[in-house]
Amino acid sequence: MKYYLCTILLLLVFIVGCIPKETPKEPTTEPISMPEPVTGTQEEQPTGNLREPVATQEEPKSEGSIPSDIKELLEKGKTQLKSYSYNYKKPGSDEATKIYVKGNKLKIEPPEIVNVGEGKFYNIIYLDTEAKTAEAYCLGYSRCTINLGKIKDLDYEGTYIETPLDWLEKVTQATKIDERTVEGRKSLYLETNIGKITIASYNGFLYKIEQDKNKWEFSDAAFDSVQDSDVNPT
Repeated sequence: MKYYLCTILLLLVFIVGCIPKETPKEPTTEPISMPEPVTGTQEEQPTGNLREPVATQEEPKSEGSIPSDIKELLEKGKTQLKSYSYNYKKPGSDEATKIYVKGNKLKIEPPEIVNVGEGKFYNIIYLDTEAKTAEAYCLGYSRCTINLGKIKDLDYEGTYIETPLDWLEKVTQATKIDERTVEGRKSLYLETNIGKITIASYNGFLYKIEQDKNKWEFSDAAFDSVQDSDVNPT
């Protein structure tokens, strides 16, 4: 009996010893992949779910438009009118001021003799648009002949009266309304940014400006007839 038990134990030991044992696997050391860095300019990177708006430069706005034929007429006035005279009426006045223009010199004849006090009067004003001077004189046969010659200096800015050419420089928009005749000359009636204006077709002289109820008139115009002696004190 003992013999059989010993035999069985030996068989069990032999069988267990023959069963292969699993060797433990070595831990893997594979590298962990990192997310790719975000590339690109700052404008391309999203902020949340929205993209930052990229500023765009606006085109400059046009100041106005003038048809080529009217523009040519306006330029004609600026370049051809070198010597001229006219009667000027400002809004709300029925009295005309005579004005002579030649180059950068002007002579203004007020509608009435101006009393400056202390027995002094003047009836003529000479202006130099380059030197920015205005001088009052008493000349000719009038009540001011008690004190002939220069009476005083005047404030240039307060004395200067804008000429037709000064007004034309302000026109940046113009459209034709109709054609008409003024002082025997063909003229255009225009809608502009300074109001409705009437302008001579052949030389660009400005006859009238209308702004609502206000009206400026430049009448009895004469061209190329002003002499140096007309715009300089003698």
